[in-house]
Amino acid sequence: MTSDQGRAGAEEIGLHPNPDVVSQQLENTMILLHLRTNRFYELNRTGARLWELLGRGLSRAGIKKQMMEEFDVDPVQLGREMKELLELMKKEDLVVTE
Repeated sequence: MTSDQGRAGAEEIGLHPNPDVVSQQLENTMILLHLRTNRFYELNRTGARLWELLGRGLSRAGIKKQMMEEFDVDPVQLGREMKELLELMKKEDLVVTE
């Protein structure tokens, strides 16, 4: 994948990791710490991968395409779970719009 493939960032998804959130990969999980709220979050392996791809500026379609290549998951289920996780991340101020 070239650096421009899958990128539509703000045009399509408009979400990016909040600069007030730091993350650390621990084996198959990702730990997020929101520095302003001092709240910790733990993402499973697929959630951690979504977070990484979001941080790279990939569009929602680009993230879904990449995850379909890496995980054995139904596209409809993946789309639904991505939507739910991104909505939760917005609610918890883990992601921001540009």
